[in-house]
Amino acid sequence: MSETGFIATCRLVAGKDLHLEWRTWDTSTSSLVFSLVVLVIFNFAFDLATVRELGVGRLVPGVLWSVIAFAAVIGMTRSFQLEQRHETLSALLLSPCDRSAIFFGKFVANLVKILTLELILVPLTAVLFDYDLLAVLWRMAGLLLLHTIGLTALGTLFAAIAVRVGRGEALLATLLFPASTPLFISAVKTTGVLLGTESTTSVADWLTLTAGFDLLYVFLALLTFEVVVER
Repeated sequence: MSETGFIATCRLVAGKDLHLEWRTWDTSTSSLVFSLVVLVIFNFAFDLATVRELGVGRLVPGVLWSVIAFAAVIGMTRSFQLEQRHETLSALLLSPCDRSAIFFGKFVANLVKILTLELILVPLTAVLFDYDLLAVLWRMAGLLLLHTIGLTALGTLFAAIAVRVGRGEALLATLLFPASTPLFISAVKTTGVLLGTESTTSVADWLTLTAGFDLLYVFLALLTFEVVVER
């Protein structure tokens, strides 16, 4: 397939998923409600006095990335369940298009949805746990983007596997969380540095490691997606 055909397929698949989400808000609503409930529970578990005693950088990174991880599992599983329910994935596979372009379109749509969710969650954590988000806004945005790329690439691939074998969020979580452990460790460490409680000496190493894993996960998913969906 030509480069133009690849890009066109990616755009059509991503546009279809995002348009459907815009019309129904089904996946986003489920992920957001789950995230809000978990954040409120953590907020009641750790009042402001406890947060100040422990330090924002020791508490918020773990809470934030735990919520993002589980909300992402819900969102990515639903994206393929909808395809299976309406048999649109079978129609896509019957079309004369590159399977990797289908994956990349799904990946872009999932990435946009997760980043949109993070756009709501991060300011909310700043309000609930009382830290100055504006002071670290652009660096926080960079960290979120860098770590979310790898998480979404793996999650999109494993969501396709989970749906093909007739399982849902439980199987996706079982596959995704162990494989993405380096991303979560890096995310918690670098977010802790950003919020001012960790040593900054190893930040560059963590970010380099994360970028490497992002590339690895994206290329691995591109290479194996066709095998996954056609089995």
